Amino acid sequence: MEDNNTLKILTLGRFEVRRRGEIIYRHEERINKRWRFFQVLLTYKDQPLSAEQLYRYLQLEDSVNPQEALKALAFYLRQSLKGSEDCKEKYIISCRGRYTFNGNSDYWLDGEEFENLLQRAVINDERSLEERILLYRKALDLYRGNYLAEIPRAYWAMSKKNHFRELYLRAIIEASELLQMMGEFGESWNLCEAGLRIIPLEEKLHISSLKALIASKRMGLALVQFEEASSLFRDNGLDIPPGLRQVGETLKRKGNLPVFAQKVYRDISRRKQEKGAFESNMEMFSVIYRLEKARNERGGKPSFLLQVQIRDNGFPEQGEKAILGVRRSLKKGLRKGDIFCKSSSRVFLAIIFDIAPEEIPRILERIKKEFYSDSEEDTLLIKTRWRQI
Repeated sequence: MEDNNTLKILTLGRFEVRRRGEIIYRHEERINKRWRFFQVLLTYKDQPLSAEQLYRYLQLEDSVNPQEALKALAFYLRQSLKGSEDCKEKYIISCRGRYTFNGNSDYWLDGEEFENLLQRAVINDERSLEERILLYRKALDLYRGNYLAEIPRAYWAMSKKNHFRELYLRAIIEASELLQMMGEFGESWNLCEAGLRIIPLEEKLHISSLKALIASKRMGLALVQFEEASSLFRDNGLDIPPGLRQVGETLKRKGNLPVFAQKVYRDISRRKQEKGAFESNMEMFSVIYRLEKARNERGGKPSFLLQVQIRDNGFPEQGEKAILGVRRSLKKGLRKGDIFCKSSSRVFLAIIFDIAPEEIPRILERIKKEFYSDSEEDTLLIKTRWRQI
């Protein structure tokens, strides 16, 4: 990999081919068939593929002359990989009508390095926990997304996609367990959250993440996370998995929960029952914000943080009236299920959940209209700012 002439191939996430720091190919929108040919050869590396197989995988069967079309693809692919006259490597081998990637050429493939690092991490010899965790981290850093993520439904790549996905999932859970053995519960949780951004509906990751929070006695955050995970499954038309449900039931047993955790669960339930937006304290708001930030990173409809600042324009005695006015305006102007709190003497914060950004100005206009319609003084102003969480 350190050699400048080494062909560097990335397949875990966006497909990319480089040499000497220069990009030979990077997937953008539509891949041409010569690079699809290369992806097929990498997927079946060490397995010579017949022309008939390649006709199917590359959809050449309807070509006027599939044999010539395949030969042309092989020629142009070799030229693209060679790059310059001083490159003597032979990356594509053809023999008796079969094609294969040359495993003896000078190349580096992220999938192979990923597997090698995991194999070294799993073997429980004389390595320390710290060394094994470091190997896991190096491997997980290579997994930027599913194998050949830009072609999610290519049937010829499904077996490889599932293979790497299972390795990735197992690696996160095993690394998370090692971190918990060392008492690094926060790191264990962060690792699971990173995994959930790539595989958001994986029950084992949700359970491992919750166990890390429970072990670190962050019961309030664990309850909130369980509720959000349950909503994620329901929103996708799925039942809550039995294992996840069991962890949730354990969390809800009041005898095992501190007072704050019980309050978290009550407040989450109340939020869904309120007629308008739900007002929370800053502690609860911070917990929900952190969880919503992690959820947004995993995809789905975005949520937004809104700040409302009161400005008295030189008439500070109007401050208390303005606070009541903003509280009332947020309650009415935000939607059912949204949450807000008073974060300082003149500032309110709100989370607007699952909304398209173009709808935000309409909500802000509604809040301002509510505020100014109730305000008897023209000396009071509110300033709003918002950003995606």
